[in-house]
Amino acid sequence: MKRAVGEGVASADWRPVLRGDGLAYTHPRAPQPAVRDISLSVAPGRLLAVVGPNGAGKTTLLRLLSGALVPQAGQVRLDARPLHKLHDRLRARALAVVPQSESSPFPVTVREMVGMGRYPHLGPWERAGSLDHAVVERALDRCAAGHLAERQLARLSGGERQRARIARALAQEAPVLLLDEPTGGLDLRFRMELFHLLRELRADGLAVLVITHDLNLAARFADRLLLLDQGRARARGTPEEVLSGDTLEEVYEWPLRLVPHPGPGSDTGAPQTVPLRKDAADRAE
Repeated sequence: MKRAVGEGVASADWRPVLRGDGLAYTHPRAPQPAVRDISLSVAPGRLLAVVGPNGAGKTTLLRLLSGALVPQAGQVRLDARPLHKLHDRLRARALAVVPQSESSPFPVTVREMVGMGRYPHLGPWERAGSLDHAVVERALDRCAAGHLAERQLARLSGGERQRARIARALAQEAPVLLLDEPTGGLDLRFRMELFHLLRELRADGLAVLVITHDLNLAARFADRLLLLDQGRARARGTPEEVLSGDTLEEVYEWPLRLVPHPGPGSDTGAPQTVPLRKDAADRAE
């Protein structure tokens, strides 16, 4: 008989909320904190985009939320349970993480790598079965990576590897998905396909957090934005609430203009950021 969530095994319909409360972290020998007193929640059926310039603390925040780093202040909870108290297998069933990059110490095909996402669902020495194989194939298809399945991971382009990593995360079938710059190395088509996929996963009831430098895609697809600046939460809310021209110019230290997305589609009117040339900004003054 399947054990209940409270006994250490997640049920198929588990939809937890991931919360960070008052999170702070300073890297060793760093002159200032990477994350300072940040609180946020990643809720089922929501897509949260974390944006901000280089060095704002985005990746450190994701590593705190995933359990890869332990906060020096504050706490990360999955529903009411502290994340650090969860068994590794239960944590892997709850959270799927797509890092910016990673290396593989041994030769592996894309299908084998994506299959690694099934390990939280297998018992000791249990081999993958037909259900696991079906989940892997579905994840490959959703990431447009089926044709890469037999390729060696080491021989793929950066963008192809990223699609394989995302497929592995989907194969985990975790209710919370955390992605760190998932569009890195992807061309225009696959960037759009990825954000459409994230919206589909959100509609399926997943809780999704994506770190991105692409303010325009974040504004078009995310329900809410969190803007970080030097480790602090500078603004949070809907894209229209967060993407203020004055705030963005101060945070990014560059002149810009905001224009509504022309549509068509459900993202019509979403604020789009247009960086200006310095000489054009000078003339505008």
